[in-house]
Amino acid sequence: MAKYIPDSRNHRWVILATGRAKKPKEMRKKYRLTKENGITISPDCPFCIGNEDKTPGEVMRIKDKRFGWKVRVFRNKYPITDIHEVIIHHPDHLREVDKMTEDDFVDLFSVYQKRISALREEGIPIVFRNKGERSGSSIPHPHSQIILLPKQINLEALGLEPIKNKISENDSFVMYCPDFSQYPYEVWIAHKDSEAVETGSPILQKIDFVDFSSKELALLGHALKSSVAVLKKVIGWDFPYNYYIAPKPPFYLRIIPRIIIRGGFELGTGLSTNIVDPADAAEELRKHIR
Repeated sequence: MAKYIPDSRNHRWVILATGRAKKPKEMRKKYRLTKENGITISPDCPFCIGNEDKTPGEVMRIKDKRFGWKVRVFRNKYPITDIHEVIIHHPDHLREVDKMTEDDFVDLFSVYQKRISALREEGIPIVFRNKGERSGSSIPHPHSQIILLPKQINLEALGLEPIKNKISENDSFVMYCPDFSQYPYEVWIAHKDSEAVETGSPILQKIDFVDFSSKELALLGHALKSSVAVLKKVIGWDFPYNYYIAPKPPFYLRIIPRIIIRGGFELGTGLSTNIVDPADAAEELRKHIR
């Protein structure tokens, strides 16, 4: 069971999750890869089709005639908190965000919606994706996670930042590099309704991820896919990154490239040092957007 330990003033918390020390370190492992029904799978990967018995109890799945499932959710074997789930994006071992289709995103995001809605009454659900070893990932098969925190925990999560330094937009969402970017080339995706209202208004508070339609989920997927693809072009390599969805309305999805390491100054002060001006980052990204 997870233990929650506050600092002396109860402003910040540490979670003791000693079971995480047993988490596998497989990011550098060379997996055997094969083709089956038009997708890439690995007999060595516990997240691939055919290896479902290597994961803990299944929570839900989106069924598929070809593969058995398209999205699969199960309990994390090495949980941070008492409720910690793994969400496998797709049966394909190599289907990263920039390779996903519109249908893939609708399936994945609809599962996010279902799990957030199911857990929200019990606490604060946090949905996130770690990609790459430096991001905290331990298994390369594309997957997200959802962790449930008690409601009494004081989160340090950011609120929706003003929409400045736009990169691109579609019918429902805008991609931008907020002035308050803590990391180089950090990209946020917000709903376009956020531009029409002031922070704290009742309208803004209703911009909730769980209420998005299938069309909006598809457009959100396009925004995420475009953002990762253009970041790859600018950064110049298959960079590690994290993304997460704001734990409470109003909605935003934040993409954090993990291309720098925090030093003693940042760790000692809680301040962030960004080596790329967000306005310059947005201008550079705009040049490569499709």
